[in-house]
Amino acid sequence: MEQEIFNNLLTIFRENKLAHAYLFETKNVDKCYDDVILLIKKMVCSLEYSDNCNKCAKCHLIDERTMPSVVTIEPSGKMIKTESINNLKKAFSSMPTYTSHNFYIIKYPEKMNDTSYNKMLKFLEEPEDNIIGFFISSNKDSVASTILSRCELIKITDENGFSQGNLSDEEYEECTRISKEYFTMLEAHEKNISWYNTTTVLKQLPTQEQIVCFLNLIYNIYELKFHETKDFKIVKKLKIIEKYLSQLNYNVNISLLLDSFAVEMGEVDEL
Repeated sequence: MEQEIFNNLLTIFRENKLAHAYLFETKNVDKCYDDVILLIKKMVCSLEYSDNCNKCAKCHLIDERTMPSVVTIEPSGKMIKTESINNLKKAFSSMPTYTSHNFYIIKYPEKMNDTSYNKMLKFLEEPEDNIIGFFISSNKDSVASTILSRCELIKITDENGFSQGNLSDEEYEECTRISKEYFTMLEAHEKNISWYNTTTVLKQLPTQEQIVCFLNLIYNIYELKFHETKDFKIVKKLKIIEKYLSQLNYNVNISLLLDSFAVEMGEVDEL
């Protein structure tokens, strides 16, 4: 899970604006699961969570998988069995005792059998304010559409979680800083965006890998903004970013690509 996504989800939780359910699409389900556990720990920690909190009773219970208000469901054999969903509903039939919310995590939701799927669907159709669910799948298209439609979708583009592939920490931090500045300029309809493309992005992010990281970070910013605002113009912007990320798989003129990208993003707001 990218740091930007992680921090924004934490902020939204603190503002009491989290959705009832999220579906993460990722190439690394186990790593994403670890990140979700860390996210929950930061949400509930009694000591203003610092790295590797081992003093707080809540974090200790989560690490030991004995926290009553944090339930993990994963396939037993090849399927997620009905018993798992029944146990979840039973565990969350009352208000949480140790934390403000009940949290559940379902790994590979596409592996629910028909009965467990139907029970889960009923659970999602009548969401309670104090229950937050996280579904983690390697392929959203394999998840039942009725489940998918009831979740906020977040695509994890960095399969290594918080790491940044072959980029150094300094390079990743620079990508993050520039992506935030670029997002601000796009939203403000700055006319000097082409100058910014040439003098800042191309000079400070000179490699193709850095440009890809830069655009992925902008994608994450818009994706989380959509979750907050439900502005469907953002959906068009996300599709534009996806298109240009795809073009970066080929031998293209980066300067022209970024200029065209900025123009298309600006045109969305003029519709």
